[in-house]
Amino acid sequence: MKDLIANFYELWGGAYLGAFSDQMFNNDLYFIIALYSILVALVLTIAYYYIIDRPGTAKLSIWAINLFVGGIISAIIAYVSANNDLTEIFAQVGSEIPASFSSDMIMFALINAMWTIFLMLLLSFVFKWKSPNSSFVPF
Repeated sequence: MKDLIANFYELWGGAYLGAFSDQMFNNDLYFIIALYSILVALVLTIAYYYIIDRPGTAKLSIWAINLFVGGIISAIIAYVSANNDLTEIFAQVGSEIPASFSSDMIMFALINAMWTIFLMLLLSFVFKWKSPNSSFVPF
C-alpha cells in the first residue's frame, strides 16, 4: 500500500523529488496525507450533492468552485503536514530542513490538490444520482 500511494504522489517517477520523496516515503508521511485528502474529497462531494443541494446551487460553476475549494484545502493540508512532520524529523537528529524542500513541498501540495480534484470528480459520478437538484451536474 505504501508503494502504491508513493507512486501516485510521485506520478510513477515523473515527479520524484529526490531526497524529499525519500524522506516522505521512509517516514510513511504519504499515507496520512492521502487519508486526509480522501476525507476532504468525500466530505465536500457529499456536502455538495446532499447538504447544499438547492436549485440555485445546481450549477456547473458552483460545482467547479467546490472542486477548487477541495483542491485548495488538500494542498494546504499536504504542505502543512509535510512541513511540520519533516521539521520534527529533522529536529530529532539536530539538523534543519534542506532549503530545496521548500519548493518540493509546494510541488507535493499541487500534486495532492490534483489528485483530490480528480477523486472529487470520480465521487461526483457516484453520489450525483440520488441528488434531487444536482443530479445533472457536472454532466
